[in-house]
Amino acid sequence: MAFYRCPYILRTGEVCNRGCYHPDGCYVHRSSPIRIPCKEYGCSELNRSKYGYCDLHARKHRKKKQYQQKKLEKMAQNRSEKTF
Repeated sequence: MAFYRCPYILRTGEVCNRGCYHPDGCYVHRSSPIRIPCKEYGCSELNRSKYGYCDLHARKHRKKKQYQQKKLEKMAQNRSEKTF
């Protein structure tokens, strides 16, 4: 069995480097989601957002999704009122 070092990058920017027997990393970081840089041009903040943007830039995407959900709810409500 081989001995590995955890390649996970901590919030401080340092590598975890904890000893482990699993090639994916130590038991703490093995199942951690991968952090990717923000998609916004000029922003290099790492994030785990499903949108791929940091909190500052993901706000517009979250608001757009919220607006669409409210719009669909309103359309469904209007449709149910017309059937009665």
